[in-house]
Amino acid sequence: MAETIERESLTLLAHKGVYPNVDFYSGIVYQKMGIETDFFTPVFAMARVAGWLAHWVEQIQDNHIFRPTEIYEGAHGREYVPLDQRTS
Repeated sequence: MAETIERESLTLLAHKGVYPNVDFYSGIVYQKMGIETDFFTPVFAMARVAGWLAHWVEQIQDNHIFRPTEIYEGAHGREYVPLDQRTS
């Protein structure tokens, strides 16, 4: 099932640069380990705590908040269209 989902997601989303992340594969492992799906999110979060804390320590030490270096190059000033009025 997971291989089918992975294949389909690559077919539908890879051209947009969207790929299954580590949580997709971790979820399969957690399920095989017998961890209930209700606990997946807390387990995912626990796995990231060390990284989050490392970033926090860096920010405190350098008095600098790290932000992505990406610069948005899309359209600006576009008018908001409510969801029920959108055509595509």
